[in-house]
Amino acid sequence: MFQVKYSKRYQNQIYTKYGIEFPEEDYYAVDGNLFCVADGVTRDLIGGEIKPYPQTKEEAEYIAAHYPNPSGAFKASQIIAYEFVANMKEKTPSEDAVKLAIQKANQAVWEINKNRKIDYVGEDLYCCEAVGGVITEEYLYVFGIGDCYIQVFDEEQNELFSSENDHLWMEKFEEDYLKKGNYDWFDPRSRLLIRGALRNNYLVTYQGERVGYGALTGEERAMNFVKIDKVPLKNARYIVAYSDGCMPYFANQEEVKKTLENPDRIKENGSERTLIMYERE
Repeated sequence: MFQVKYSKRYQNQIYTKYGIEFPEEDYYAVDGNLFCVADGVTRDLIGGEIKPYPQTKEEAEYIAAHYPNPSGAFKASQIIAYEFVANMKEKTPSEDAVKLAIQKANQAVWEINKNRKIDYVGEDLYCCEAVGGVITEEYLYVFGIGDCYIQVFDEEQNELFSSENDHLWMEKFEEDYLKKGNYDWFDPRSRLLIRGALRNNYLVTYQGERVGYGALTGEERAMNFVKIDKVPLKNARYIVAYSDGCMPYFANQEEVKKTLENPDRIKENGSERTLIMYERE
C-alpha cells in the first residue's frame, strides 16, 4: 500500500526572501490514492509588458506590483486539480477513466476563458500544465501535459517511469529559431507565435519536427497533448508528482536520492514549486 509522505507548495524563493506578496500559481490536490499537481502558466505584466526573471528586491517588487492579481492562471490550476480528483472519485481506475476525468476538468477551465477577449500577449488564455493519477495495488494510472512530472522509483532510487515533457519540443524551436535573431521574447510577435500558433497545435512543425506543445486552456484540442499511461508498480517504492520548479531536485540520481530521503529540501531554493510524494509501506 502506498501512503502520502509529503505534499507541499513553496512560492518563488526571491519573493519569499524579501517578503513580497506575489500570486501563487501552482495548486495541488490529494485524496488518498488520488492526486493532481497543476502549474499555472505565467502571464505578461498588466498591459503586455514583460520583464526578465527578477534578480534583485527592486526587480521583484516591480513585477509583483504590475502582475495580474488575482491570477487567472492560479484559478485554472485550482480547477484542474480539484476537478480531476473529484471526477476520479466517481470512477473505477482505468486509462479511460483518467482520460475522461481530465477531459472534464479541462472543459471546466473553458468556463473562465470563453467570454474573454484574447490577444495572446497582454490577455492570454488562463491555463496550466498538470499531472495527476490514481494508485492501485498493481498499477498507477496517470495523465500528463506540459512540463509537470510524474516519476516512479524503485528501492534503490532507480527510475522506473517518467512522464513526457512536451515543452521540450517548443523549447528546442525557441533555441533554433527565436533566439537566433528571428524574434525576441520581448517582441510581442514571439509571444503571439508561441501562444497563438504553437500551443495546443499538434500539426505545426519546423524543419520536419513537431514543435507544438500542450496546456490545459479549456480548448478541446488541448486533449491531443494529454498523455495517458498505465504504469506497473511491482518493483516501485516511490511515486512523485511535481511542478517544473522541482526539476533541479530530480536532475540526476544523486539529487533524486537526496530528495526522496528528505523531500522538504525543496524549500531551500527555487522558483515556485510543488511536490507530492508517495512511498510504499
